[in-house]
Amino acid sequence: MKEYQQKHMIRTLVYSRVTIVVLFLLVILLLRSIMELNDKRIEVAKLRNDSMVERKILTDKVSIAQKQSDDISTDRGFESYVRTTYPVVKEGEGVIVVYDGNKSPVSQVRADMNVWEKLIVLWQNLVK
Repeated sequence: MKEYQQKHMIRTLVYSRVTIVVLFLLVILLLRSIMELNDKRIEVAKLRNDSMVERKILTDKVSIAQKQSDDISTDRGFESYVRTTYPVVKEGEGVIVVYDGNKSPVSQVRADMNVWEKLIVLWQNLVK
């Protein structure tokens, strides 16, 4: 009989409305934390994808820089780099500039100077 009374007491405690409400609230809290963890998982997945894309871009830049460095390490590549970067020429070389008459932004030089401009040019020549 005592065993039956203990089982009855446990059943009434477990199936009471208070216990069911407490368990329901506990389930809701657990579901809420699971949802927050899922949101964090989605954010981390986006960040991982962004970092993978950025890593690929950076590895491409590194490979391009390595290729340029390898090109510059040779004599021909160094000369090409210097010529494209800086306006230099070798001894004995000259530069020929060809202007298209129709599309050239070159303006005509004035043949006549006024008195003040002539005096300024004369003064600059005397100072030198």
